[in-house]
Amino acid sequence: MPEQQRAGRRRRVAKRVIGFLLGLLLLLGALWVLHREFGKHSIHEVLAILQRLTLPQIALSLLATILGYAALASQDLLALSALQIRLPKWKAVLAGFEGFAFANNLPFAVVVGGAVRARFYRGSRLSTSKTTQLVLFNTATYALGLLAATGLTFTFEPRSVPGLLHLPIQSTRPLGEFALVALGFLIYWSIRGGPSIHIFKRTFRPTPIAMTLSRTGVSLLDWILSGAALFVLLPGADAYHFIGFLGVFMLGQVAGLIAQVPGGIGVFEAVIVGALGRSVPVPAIFAALIAYRVIYSLFPLGLATVIFGVHEIGRAHQPHH
Repeated sequence: MPEQQRAGRRRRVAKRVIGFLLGLLLLLGALWVLHREFGKHSIHEVLAILQRLTLPQIALSLLATILGYAALASQDLLALSALQIRLPKWKAVLAGFEGFAFANNLPFAVVVGGAVRARFYRGSRLSTSKTTQLVLFNTATYALGLLAATGLTFTFEPRSVPGLLHLPIQSTRPLGEFALVALGFLIYWSIRGGPSIHIFKRTFRPTPIAMTLSRTGVSLLDWILSGAALFVLLPGADAYHFIGFLGVFMLGQVAGLIAQVPGGIGVFEAVIVGALGRSVPVPAIFAALIAYRVIYSLFPLGLATVIFGVHEIGRAHQPHH
């Protein structure tokens, strides 16, 4: 048993080291891309374009942000329903918003999201183990939306991503079709109601088909809205298809998650600049990315921080039994 424990510890350490090195490699590559692209321009160009963003652009980006976070927060409602836990809906939505607002902007998103939710659900009937199940449920919901978005964008706009990123492949249709087949398998698994799947000492069971479709729809809506919040800030957004842009946006988000830097900052921007730099002026892309960070990241994070502070002050003044 001690030897098994040591072997398990070595595997965990190796995974952490590999993850750290991969994240570091992505971050260094991203910084190189940003330096190469932005080194040709001045900050004054970016600020001048930033000032020219129109009120409708900012309003549409803000609306997409609000609706996107509403879709994210509703995932907690679905999770509580699946776990058969009755709690006030406002508490679930608030905890969901807080969890995602912090997780989207800080490293170790799963851990941060779980910790924030634990603070908001404390005192209710949601135990630590149930909170962990909820976080895993939301992670699986995220994966369902990713499969759906990847399947749709890579299948119906198969040449957009290779064209924008200048990849040596001609089409992403095979990858898109693979994602749709995987999603179809999960839906079929839900319809059949099993069997259970055992992975790394965890048992996974399908949710009812109505729940699976709801999770997929909510997560897909989040992907669409978060991409739209940036898309409307880019100049000449009508010049290329949104579905093609969404594929690049998703690649940037996933790369940022792998890098494990706060909010994917730097890595996400590098993917977007690398993809659009030849069709859109680089200063205009940087201006849109700055506005996007303020609207989609800093605004929700600031609001979540204020709410969290008020919540903690209220808890501190509650009588202890």
